[in-house]
Amino acid sequence: LLDVDPNDQEEDGANIDLDSQRKGKCAVIKTSTRQTYFLPVIGLVDAEKLKPGDLVGVNKDSYLILETLPTEYDSRVKAMEVDERPTEQYSDIGGLDKQIQECVR
Repeated sequence: LLDVDPNDQEEDGANIDLDSQRKGKCAVIKTSTRQTYFLPVIGLVDAEKLKPGDLVGVNKDSYLILETLPTEYDSRVKAMEVDERPTEQYSDIGGLDKQIQECVR
């Protein structure tokens, strides 16, 4: 989380990047696809409560931070979570003895 003031970084004759003109709180986020983005914190989430390593929900197009997520929530893990206990037993599945033994190991 960065507190950006564009006047602090300005030098005479230097090229000016649009990102350098942003004022206020900005954040650097890393997406689940390992892309890194520098963007403003627009006020939907209290910037003072954000800290490095927090999980945040972002807009899929603009990547603006919309909400903070609980620390136990990670979409990659959530996709692999068992929602309900299966009712089938190994004996209910026929013809896969070799594959079942591999799964048991």
